[in-house]
Amino acid sequence: MRNRTIASLAAMASAAATVITMTATPANAYGQLIVLDRDSAVTDYCPCNFGDDIDGTEFKYDAGGAGTKIVHGNASGYAVAKVEFHPYDEIVLIYDVANDGDTLYYKVDFAGDGKAGKLYSAPGTSNIWDVNRLNFNMPENVTVTITVYDDKAMNEKVAQISGRT
Repeated sequence: MRNRTIASLAAMASAAATVITMTATPANAYGQLIVLDRDSAVTDYCPCNFGDDIDGTEFKYDAGGAGTKIVHGNASGYAVAKVEFHPYDEIVLIYDVANDGDTLYYKVDFAGDGKAGKLYSAPGTSNIWDVNRLNFNMPENVTVTITVYDDKAMNEKVAQISGRT
């Protein structure tokens, strides 16, 4: 009886320590990000459609342009975020599709930007999906680079994609 009591107390102490450790650690829902989908297209030959688990992507015709997108998922393979660059109208769409209190951060760079280093993210509302639609005034025929970070301090680079206006 004594050994069962000691074993039971040890198990409860271990469970309590696990709970304390889990709640004391800051949430980092995207610690195990995987790339679920990555597509790009020379938009001379568009309209082009690419499916994904979120809402798909359609690049419009834009002579000399190149559209790109990347979809990130968690370790279980569920989509959590997406970013798209559309050369037609120079649009960047940032999606957060997991209402989990975490988000990815995106740095958009292109020649003549003047906003170098500015980070963007999805709005972070209580909605299931959040989308931030950024409309840039980019010159024609420049490379657009989007760097994806898991933290606002830009310490953890997740991915980088490039397109062209």
